[in-house]
Amino acid sequence: MLERSPHAKNLALPKRAMFGLLLGAALTSAPMSSAQTPQKPANGAAATAFFYGKDLPRELLAHYDRVVVEPDHFAKIPDSPRAELFAYVSLGEANRSRSWYASIPKNLFLGTNEQWGSDVIDTKNAAWQTFVLDRVIEPLWTKGYRGFFFDTLDSYKNYAKTPAEQQPHARQLGAIVTTLKERHPDAKVVLNRGFDVLPHAPHVDGFVAESLFATCDSNGSNCRAMPSASTQELLQKLKLVRTNYNLPVTVIDYAPPDRAGRKAIAKRILEAGFDPWVSTPALDEIGVGRVEIVPRRVLLLYKSTGEGYLGVEDAAVLIAPTLEWFGYAVDYADVRDPLPTGKLAGRYAGIVTLLPNVVDAPGPYRKWLTEQLASGLRIAFIEGFGFEPDGEFLAKLGLANAKATATAPMKITAQSKHFGFEGPVRPHLRDRPPVRVTGADVRSLLRLEDADGGVWDGAALGPWGGVAFIPYVLEDRLEQERRFLLDPFSFIKEALALPPIPAPDVTTEGGRRIMTAHLDGDAFVSRVERPDAPFTAKVVLEEILRVYRIPHTVSIVEGEVSSAGMYPQYTAQLEDYARKIFALPHVEMASHTFSHPFEWEDAEAGHRDPLPHLAIPNYKFDLMREIKGAVDQINTYAPPGKKVKVVLWSGNCSPSADAVGLATSLGLLNVNGGGATRTKDTPSLTRGSPMGIPKRPGVYQVFAPVENENVYTNDWLGPFDGYRHAIETYELNENPRRLSTLTIYYHFYSAAKTASLRAVKEVYDWAIKQETTPLYLSQYAAKVLAFQQVSLARTLDGATWEVGNLGELRTLRLDPQLGWPDMGRSSAVAGVRDASPGRYVHLTDDFERGVAVLGFSSSVPTAPRLQHANGRARRWRIRDARHASIRIDANMPVEMAVEAQTSCVLVLGGKRIAPSSTVSRDRAVVSNFRLTMSDTGEAELECQ
Repeated sequence: MLERSPHAKNLALPKRAMFGLLLGAALTSAPMSSAQTPQKPANGAAATAFFYGKDLPRELLAHYDRVVVEPDHFAKIPDSPRAELFAYVSLGEANRSRSWYASIPKNLFLGTNEQWGSDVIDTKNAAWQTFVLDRVIEPLWTKGYRGFFFDTLDSYKNYAKTPAEQQPHARQLGAIVTTLKERHPDAKVVLNRGFDVLPHAPHVDGFVAESLFATCDSNGSNCRAMPSASTQELLQKLKLVRTNYNLPVTVIDYAPPDRAGRKAIAKRILEAGFDPWVSTPALDEIGVGRVEIVPRRVLLLYKSTGEGYLGVEDAAVLIAPTLEWFGYAVDYADVRDPLPTGKLAGRYAGIVTLLPNVVDAPGPYRKWLTEQLASGLRIAFIEGFGFEPDGEFLAKLGLANAKATATAPMKITAQSKHFGFEGPVRPHLRDRPPVRVTGADVRSLLRLEDADGGVWDGAALGPWGGVAFIPYVLEDRLEQERRFLLDPFSFIKEALALPPIPAPDVTTEGGRRIMTAHLDGDAFVSRVERPDAPFTAKVVLEEILRVYRIPHTVSIVEGEVSSAGMYPQYTAQLEDYARKIFALPHVEMASHTFSHPFEWEDAEAGHRDPLPHLAIPNYKFDLMREIKGAVDQINTYAPPGKKVKVVLWSGNCSPSADAVGLATSLGLLNVNGGGATRTKDTPSLTRGSPMGIPKRPGVYQVFAPVENENVYTNDWLGPFDGYRHAIETYELNENPRRLSTLTIYYHFYSAAKTASLRAVKEVYDWAIKQETTPLYLSQYAAKVLAFQQVSLARTLDGATWEVGNLGELRTLRLDPQLGWPDMGRSSAVAGVRDASPGRYVHLTDDFERGVAVLGFSSSVPTAPRLQHANGRARRWRIRDARHASIRIDANMPVEMAVEAQTSCVLVLGGKRIAPSSTVSRDRAVVSNFRLTMSDTGEAELECQ
């Protein structure tokens, strides 16, 4: 490679870097079978990826051992869960954009390379060794880089033509490696095409060559197979490197952004015994290497409505929950803002747009869409394109403009299974879709015809994605209710051609639906409407928290309780109740802020008329006091060993990015906002909720999965027993898909009225009868944050998946097409449960290199496996067909069901514990255990 400018828009390889590169026949050869494809190269080569772009994908850091990066893109070395970062260093050329370029002594330049804005270095000059070690490499070492990828090792050959002239250069380049190793024995060095340097650098750690089977021109065009002679020549050289120097070898080949073609080339490289990486010449996108990164992010485009809060936008409410159910994290892009730049293919599984209104700048938007479609990204256009499409744009999609007029009556002549989801579809004469299908590879999903035979298509699917038009996506009903006419699940899945993946799932732990309970601190100080008029805090403590001893997250509004608040005359009594509540072992501490902002935007803007928070004497809104100050005060009510873990947002739950960022910086989790409100009267998915919303990079607001009693009681106007309808929400969100946890969520003021308190107890009584895994809200919130980062990869033969960046998430939901986990070829897998809402795989903490590994089989596992538990499987190591070492950790006394070929016993501390019951089913036996402890510790499972 030539020295690459960190600021160049189109980084690529020089022609001479393509010299001697190998067998491009791989571009057209068929992929080998999995039985033929080795999954590891010779000489123990580390799985290596190359990425020179600015936005380093975390997926690469989780699934590769080494990632070579352009260090000038990062002020500090990026954090990495697994991969060791190698800094790109050009030893043979210096780019003029480098910060140290001006300090290079001019006598070190041999010539220029105007194509790349770099100068070729006289590498035989010892002064260059001193300069590059002191001014280039040492600062990188100080930054934290311990690996270095040395490039442009043969640039001197354009000026030194004979072996005698070349030897001093090769010798001095080798001396740079030797001196670096003397200074820093732990440094790792990988050479790119330094065949002549190797004899003078005996301590390198790896070797790289380019274009073994395939290559492209430097701008990424004219991709082609390498001539056979070039391939054979380079193969022989690389085999000598591997044999004579015992070095692991990585081969970089270049190919168009076609994943199937890249996988075929990567397989050929791997078969040859080398570590593969196949990408574009610029190395600025996710390529294919030892494993193929499977994108699990979707870009969701919307046009903000002016509310200023993403959580209420239709994109978040209507579309995101569907994508999340499929296992995809959502990146939002407001079309009022600049759209994402760079190469999006490979990062995203697709794009979804929800644009019922025309965008502000149709021209640039149309151009951007065209570029994405040309890159191979599929797009699902929902409620139109967002602009008036012309014939040229439509023709690319296999569509054409439909007639401008229609004659009654209008009728539906063809309707696919995608329609009639929550209500029947009716033809509309006036609101006609603007297009008709013309392409042979485009399929109409809803065809309309008028009296004159004119044709309109309300929705279509094609090789580019899909489109669905108003008014055939949603139907507006009375009282601002809506329902889906179009099935968002089937339409989005087909439009984006989403493959079956092991879908990360935050609703389930140990094969059981997660249950949480949390209280907002409002009205801690209120009086109960009965003769003795106790504080609601007393009633909640005595009639709820001491009765229903499941994990709770309880918050306080400091301004209601402390002496700095509104009711100092009651502080002593209220603080006593707070201490008693927080002393309960099953209560997690939370803050509901200091002044309980009602309208966060107004409060943070300093507005005071009307006052957007509690009228606390002499208080002027201050974000630090609101969050950190309240947490510090509430922590004074804590027993030893406890402290506040969560901030529960108040009021309209629309804090700024600064507010959420402050909570995050304090090590606090945050929850509230959103929340599903589906009931039997209003069961539509339009009343669903996403997991949360991003506020800015690294800052995320977690939503409550289900709304609180304020919504179910019509903003506390009545009926006051309305919260019992939350049970309907739980049931609707369980089947046919588990869309949310079972979340009990209410305020202290529910204890103020007999009807509302009775409703809360009714919800508890129903919930504790369900088979659940009770978690604290902080545990759930941590899973939501992890969901945003989980990464997927699969081996080149497709037989094995890796799941990385899991954080606190331990459940995957399988599409039945994937089969069952093969316990023998998987790691960090405790078991699987096939339930009506899905097939759930339980992961443990025993990761290999930071990832869980899943191999699949068409058969149900036979080894001892966890069917379900009310907690987390920390460990599940199968020792043989009848024995496993396990640990189950729960917030309640452990309940678990173990499935095996025979019944099982549990051995704890030498004591054998028989199952409480056994059930035979499908040639297997399920052993049910009910223990007294909440953590089994190190235990053994014996199946007789």
